[in-house]
Amino acid sequence: MKPPSPAAPSPASAPARRHAGAFLALLLACGLTAGVSLPATGAPVPPVGLVETRPIEAALGNPALPSTLGTWMKLFAGAQKTIDIEQFYLSTWPHEAMDDVLGELGAAVKRGVRVRLLLDAGMIRTYPRVADSLAKVPGFAVRLVDYRRIAGGVQHAKFFLVDGETTFLGSQNFDWRALRHIHELGVSIRDLRVTADFQRVFELDWAMGTPVGQAPDTTRVALAAQVPHARGTLPYRIVQAPGDTVLLWPSWSPRRFIPDTTLWDQDMIVRTLDRARDEIVLQLLSYSLGDRRLRDESLDLALRRAAARGVKVRLILSDWETGSSGLKALQSLTRVPGIEVRLSTVPEWSGGYIPFARVEHCKYVVVDSLWTWVGTSNWSPDYFHSSRNLAVTMMNRPLARDARAVFETSWRAPGAVPLAPDSTYTPKIRGEEPPPGAKKYGG
Repeated sequence: MKPPSPAAPSPASAPARRHAGAFLALLLACGLTAGVSLPATGAPVPPVGLVETRPIEAALGNPALPSTLGTWMKLFAGAQKTIDIEQFYLSTWPHEAMDDVLGELGAAVKRGVRVRLLLDAGMIRTYPRVADSLAKVPGFAVRLVDYRRIAGGVQHAKFFLVDGETTFLGSQNFDWRALRHIHELGVSIRDLRVTADFQRVFELDWAMGTPVGQAPDTTRVALAAQVPHARGTLPYRIVQAPGDTVLLWPSWSPRRFIPDTTLWDQDMIVRTLDRARDEIVLQLLSYSLGDRRLRDESLDLALRRAAARGVKVRLILSDWETGSSGLKALQSLTRVPGIEVRLSTVPEWSGGYIPFARVEHCKYVVVDSLWTWVGTSNWSPDYFHSSRNLAVTMMNRPLARDARAVFETSWRAPGAVPLAPDSTYTPKIRGEEPPPGAKKYGG
């Protein structure tokens, strides 16, 4: 997701400023979780599971999947030693669900858990207040990593690691909107080997980061880049239940700063698409071939190859694409026999217009109802060549069926309409100012 540019103000900044101070006091005092029901204990939770945010007042998603909010709260509440979080940015709003998430982190710190938070150095200018406040709380460490300086992009990954045992990654930003007002898909993985691989990436980025309030140190990047790469025995085999095993491959971007260059994320996606024999379904925020500075048609060509060998290919993109430079690439795909593209509109919330929300933000692919890729990258070259992103590719039929059920609901939703190859579209209003006649939430 591409939220406001670093120069843009965060939504309704005056209330947010007041909220930051109140939130800091809350953290110092206790770490409240009022108003949130944690998932009930019962049957054992399998080690690998999809996690979804289904926007309120929208008929989207797979109700069989656990919610993002409940999953985050449970993982943070169960942490005993460490919580390491790497996110594009951190955004809260008074009385919204991120209060409860951050309160749970505060409670973890109070019981002795070490919490580290790493954010993109550019986006901190848009959402500075809560991160600055957290940096002042004993037990929290907050750093900023400048991937624009490092590789020309941004720190766009969205993941966290708990006690060196559990990894959570997906499309969900650390944003109050991602918990109730954006369609998101992530995956929770309880496996020491997988978490160790993602821990290497976190430690690399942490070493290149700078504590909040300090000037960037270019020597950090040079030293961090010398961290030796490590290769595991792949795929990882994770037993879900008797007779149900997940084969899992991690992958990362950009290629220069990953533990194993054979697991560059774009290559992993292409290999997965090239396996398709019957069907490919994928859902993304955005799609582009790039521009003159950076152009890469690898993913587009893989989809075309699949269609040429008789694979049925369906894509869902957010309606934010109507104002993008990538729309022509999508319209070109619709002219290929066997490929269908729909643009999806999430209905606005009855409580008011919310900037940069009410959107399809998932990033996943399902191939032959067997293979599932879940990641943090939108599909344009800069996300793979110059920005930090990560993903997992999984071979497991039940997980693929769960993801495909998410896709089918979005495909059949009233807001999903076929993309016309020759039509001109009006750009979607999604910024700070609401559409004419609409009331802005919190304004």
